[in-house]
Amino acid sequence: MATVTDWIKHLTTDSAGDEIGTQVAGAVYPGVGTEGVLVLIAVVIWIGWHVITAQQEEDELKKLARKRPGSSAWKSNVTDG
Repeated sequence: MATVTDWIKHLTTDSAGDEIGTQVAGAVYPGVGTEGVLVLIAVVIWIGWHVITAQQEEDELKKLARKRPGSSAWKSNVTDG
């Protein structure tokens, strides 16, 4: 099993076996450094989705309230959509 030292040596050694230095040669995964921006975008989309959904539900409930269904309207089992 590889140790942390071997993994770091693997990352800092080029294909010819020469030491590059003590820094890691490159990013371990693509998109390094974009996590904060992606989280911010996700939060904005999440909040926007909640606002839009709340508006749509409010409009639907107002439309239903304008129809003023009676207390026994559910017995006819007719849906409007």
